[in-house]
Amino acid sequence: MTAQKKHTDFETALQRLEEITETLESGETTLEKSIELYTEGLALAKDCHRKLESAEKKIRIIAEKNNLTVEEDFEPEGDL
Repeated sequence: MTAQKKHTDFETALQRLEEITETLESGETTLEKSIELYTEGLALAKDCHRKLESAEKKIRIIAEKNNLTVEEDFEPEGDL
């Protein structure tokens, strides 16, 4: 799968990102393949981040329309 391939949903993109991480951590790929996977991983991470931000905005809009408050910011816990 290439970096240009668009993943249709968050879960698919995250699964692919996890696969890439495992492959890179194994150390069993060539330098060229590692660079290719790293580039794909960066694109996937950016896409996942964009999708999470979009979901956060939608949740805030829904909450506002229903006179609810979101008590906490959507910030990651700990070091990710």
